[in-house]
Amino acid sequence: MDKLTLDKIKEKLLKEKEFLIKKAIKDQDIEIDTDGDEFDEIQGNLLIGLNNQLNTRNAIKINQIDEALLKIKNDSYGICEDCGDEIPDKRLMYNPHILTCVRCAENRERK
Repeated sequence: MDKLTLDKIKEKLLKEKEFLIKKAIKDQDIEIDTDGDEFDEIQGNLLIGLNNQLNTRNAIKINQIDEALLKIKNDSYGICEDCGDEIPDKRLMYNPHILTCVRCAENRERK
């Protein structure tokens, strides 16, 4: 992978991480009303659960971004974790924190 492509991917990863962190901070300030009648409480609890799921998903994504950034630093970025082949640049540009090539991703899905 050439340095220009790697720099673009690194910039993309850093921007996505910054966005997710800002979103997590903003989401902490959301007030959900669970007072009122039974339906308000049910709706409030559903919103709290959904917000927690989204925060968990974003935390996982931040960890994946950190792993990708560490691999860039260690010169091991873009190598499939399953087979050791290079992951195509186009795939990495589309999803920069991907861990596997297409073939190995398909194999994981089948399992």
